[in-house]
Amino acid sequence: MKSEGEIIAREDSLGEESTVSVLAKAVLGAMLGAIPAMFLWVVVGKVGYLAAICGFFMFLGEMYACHFFTKKSGQMNIQTAIIICVVVMLIDGYICQRIVWSWELSDFFSSEGYQVGFFECFKNFNKFMEDFGVQGDFTSSLIKSYLFAALGVVASIKKIANG
Repeated sequence: MKSEGEIIAREDSLGEESTVSVLAKAVLGAMLGAIPAMFLWVVVGKVGYLAAICGFFMFLGEMYACHFFTKKSGQMNIQTAIIICVVVMLIDGYICQRIVWSWELSDFFSSEGYQVGFFECFKNFNKFMEDFGVQGDFTSSLIKSYLFAALGVVASIKKIANG
């Protein structure tokens, strides 16, 4: 027969999620929360603008979804959530910029009479960047986008800290 202490300890361990599970939920939440702002980032980028508002909305969406996915566990602290959201945002920012540039490449090929679609441009992105000698331009554009997104993140963090 089990003692009362063993039964209580077992109930506590069943009630708490593992750290890996909580982190996985936080990452999934951040990724899903970024999707609307990723669309905004691509559309604004396609028009030819960089906007801090995209970073602001991306980070806000990530933080909201991260909290939504982990609120029942109670194990997620704000510092960990911010780190997760910043890392996810860096990855998503790269993906958004690559989409914008792949779209531009596809449009360029189409205007020159070549049948190279968006997905082929996206898949062979690094090769096209090297062939056209614009890897530095892409990197510069990516850094500028990160800086504008950082402005949005700082605004988000200040809003979260004050509110």
